[in-house]
Amino acid sequence: MKLLDTSVLIDIDIGGKAVLEKAKELDTEGKHAISAVSLYEFYWGIFRKYEIGSRKYNEAVKKAEILLLRFSSLSITPEIAVRAAKIGTALISKGEEIGINDTYIAATALVHDLTLLTVDVAHFKRIEGLIVEEW
Repeated sequence: MKLLDTSVLIDIDIGGKAVLEKAKELDTEGKHAISAVSLYEFYWGIFRKYEIGSRKYNEAVKKAEILLLRFSSLSITPEIAVRAAKIGTALISKGEEIGINDTYIAATALVHDLTLLTVDVAHFKRIEGLIVEEW
């Protein structure tokens, strides 16, 4: 099982032939997971983009629900929160801050011993011990 970064969810949502082929290959590996933070970021994008209650909003929410059923959702636990704080402060001390949401996503991958699948490998490669794979 891998942990998908929000960037991968967005890419799959946007689609395209090449992306759909990659998504099919990913599905053959089994069920994968997303962090509750990615769930937040994904829906945040929908809520910011569309007027609540509009046809496009309703279509985007329905499409998101179908897409997200494919993945297990991993909650933020106290252990993940502490690990995220360690990651964030370590990166800040080196002048390499990546933002709180990404520290939570990275901590989720580390605590659950998962490879993080992302579009932004360079962004996450700075985190010690995190196994990162490019989408």
